[in-house]
Amino acid sequence: MAIDLIFHGAAGTVTGSCMELKANGRHILIDCGMFQGSRSLEALNHEPLPFDPTTLDAVVLTHAHLDHSGRLPVLTRAGSSAAIWCTPATAKLIDPLLQDAAKLQEADVHRRNKRPDRAGLPPFQRLYDANDVKRTVKRARPLDYDVWAEPAPGVEIRFRDAHHILGSASLELRIDGQQLLFSGDIGSGAADTDHRPEAGAFDHIVCESTYGDRDRLLLSPEERRAALATIVSNAMSRGGNLLVPAFALERTQVVLADLVTLFASGQLPSYPVYVDSPLAERITRTYRNFGGVEVDGTPSPFEDANVHFTQSATQSKSLNRISGAIILAGSGMCNGGRIRHHLIRNLSRPDSTILFVGYQAHGTLGSVLRAGAKSVRISGNDFNVLAHIETFDAYSAHADHAALLRWIAGCAPVRGSLFLDHGEKAALDRLAADARSCEGIAPAIIPALGERFTLEAGMAARRTGKPRLRAEALVAAQDWRNRYAALSSSLEGRLMALPSDEARERVLRSIEEAIGNAA
Repeated sequence: MAIDLIFHGAAGTVTGSCMELKANGRHILIDCGMFQGSRSLEALNHEPLPFDPTTLDAVVLTHAHLDHSGRLPVLTRAGSSAAIWCTPATAKLIDPLLQDAAKLQEADVHRRNKRPDRAGLPPFQRLYDANDVKRTVKRARPLDYDVWAEPAPGVEIRFRDAHHILGSASLELRIDGQQLLFSGDIGSGAADTDHRPEAGAFDHIVCESTYGDRDRLLLSPEERRAALATIVSNAMSRGGNLLVPAFALERTQVVLADLVTLFASGQLPSYPVYVDSPLAERITRTYRNFGGVEVDGTPSPFEDANVHFTQSATQSKSLNRISGAIILAGSGMCNGGRIRHHLIRNLSRPDSTILFVGYQAHGTLGSVLRAGAKSVRISGNDFNVLAHIETFDAYSAHADHAALLRWIAGCAPVRGSLFLDHGEKAALDRLAADARSCEGIAPAIIPALGERFTLEAGMAARRTGKPRLRAEALVAAQDWRNRYAALSSSLEGRLMALPSDEARERVLRSIEEAIGNAA
């Protein structure tokens, strides 16, 4: 029997993971994540769902990160009552993550609708509210690793540990005589585990490609902490604050554990650390219940006297008055959350440091800062970037290029096709080219958003539906708003540098004419 596979997200981009399977009257959804990045990409979250949620028999969730889970309440609001199958840890994590997402949407909509430059324009609307989240998490069906279950008649699933974050899984699926494997997001450890099927071979596999064009220097925990100690020492010597944009899930907990270990060993003085994220505090409790982060011979990273969790907005604002502190706040790509408030206060301070410890999707504020922007726009205001910008990739929870190739090779032989998703163009193209060297793997298919494929046992997949759009146009290295911010902040100085008022008038007229001609 044939299976229809449609890519509704993470196709040509690293966010918005969502795949639809139709076979023999069964309708399964794998992930339903948010698009994150440029405003143009985020606008896809507000488009009508390209399928009927009321016909879903089951939703299977690979892990809790919002780019995989963030639109689950949209399904609920649209009438879906399908069970959401996930690992036990993921079932616990999606409640605080989605509740926080609903709260941030409410605050973001309120803030954006009040901006002077939005006057007279249609108001922004949030995707869902707290009640939608409550109804969503009630449908979670926990399933342990390596246990087969039947979420719908004739459909069998099994989760394998993806070694990415707490509760993350790759998905093995049997349907209509075919065996499929969906990588989810995978960590380096997954590349070296046996993930072949119990019998026969996979017919088709889908592999993420986030770091498909990058090989990272792999550090031991001791080497990683030593490098972090150098970065922290240099930042603190400047006298300002060290800001760490960090995802509340996994990244915050691991960085905290390293800092506390460095304090306890004497490799660093005991600097005050503020975790300005109520969500991170809730996630940390879940970590402790599941034994997520442990550091032998040191105090718990979550109970150390140097670590302070802020809860209220008042406590967060009180950090405006301090210097010489380490502040961890979300979001990790600076596209929302309290980190933006701290960036407003610290970006123009030459004594402050911004440390990026995770992937920065193109078009996000984090990617713009990491690329060396001299000026950025936040909440409608322009800010000069005088703070030091540092990057430290050793904390990435994603497998790099070499590990992804090992994961793909470990699936061989694959009787049908390899699909590459969850990556940007350079990463997808490099991984596709290099995967040709994997014996028993057919040339990779790189799907586009909305593209449909027919899968049959032992045969290459066939394209049977055209793309809805190409994500490359939306995944801009720098969103036009940030380019505008950089231009507007430097415009006066550049005009003043011209030799005469007549020259200034000519430049301004040319700008006005260019805008008029483009309208």
